[in-house]
Amino acid sequence: MNNTNTTVRTSNEALTRLQEKRNAVGKTMLFLVLGAFCLVIPPLGIVILLLGARRVRKLQTEMRELYKDAFVREPLQNNFDNVHYEPNGGFTRENIESFGLCEMGNRYWSEDYIRAAYQGVDFEVAEVNVREVDTSSDSSRSEEYFQGRMMVFHFPDKLVSSVSIFSRKFKHRPLSRREAKETEVELESVQFNKDFDVYSQIQQDAFYLITPQFMERLQILAGKYESLAMHVVGNQVFLGFNEPGQNVFDANIEVGKLDIDQEMAKVQAEIDDIKTLIAMILNLRALG
Repeated sequence: MNNTNTTVRTSNEALTRLQEKRNAVGKTMLFLVLGAFCLVIPPLGIVILLLGARRVRKLQTEMRELYKDAFVREPLQNNFDNVHYEPNGGFTRENIESFGLCEMGNRYWSEDYIRAAYQGVDFEVAEVNVREVDTSSDSSRSEEYFQGRMMVFHFPDKLVSSVSIFSRKFKHRPLSRREAKETEVELESVQFNKDFDVYSQIQQDAFYLITPQFMERLQILAGKYESLAMHVVGNQVFLGFNEPGQNVFDANIEVGKLDIDQEMAKVQAEIDDIKTLIAMILNLRALG
């Protein structure tokens, strides 16, 4: 109860500070409008516009940091152990490629990096965007390969050699799968084979890993995240949820009024999803 009260109190304080920043942004925008009118006197107008734009960027950065501290960092610390949260940090390109979840383009970014532990399982989570940008022509074209969250779960015991699972709607699958010489595996469940594609270096590992109970849980997960990928190799489980346009740890803090309960519920739902995933993966059998 004390933790909840502290969180709510801190969030209210943060909300007040966010509102103050929003008001300051509004005033600065008026300052920019004044600068636009002053362009009839070029030196003065340009100076006003430059100063105003710099002020807006600074306020927006401060507002984002306030939101992350109040609505993300504290809930993470209240639910997990050994929490390390970097809003501006993320997975490296080498990390993402090694996960074996998606095809790698020539552009990427990653943010909202979380490293923590739950029920003895160490895990990492970050927002990831991977795309291919074609700049060979006059009009640059971009194709999105992945936008969403990637997760890594570390276990003390080896699970399998290498098994990859993709929902049918997950389009941009890694080319490295071919290099790993993984072959497609048909499982006993007709419905599961319709919903997912499974590849494995050793066919028996796929049958060993994907039990009827695991199939059921994965299908429930696919009901929420239609485009998902999973790669189990050694003692690590990699998960990717492709959700274009979504970032659970961000909010439009510049427009409208923030609802504390709604924002806390949104982040808590994400935290609960991580707990559910860990519970699901803990039921996987380790190789003897």
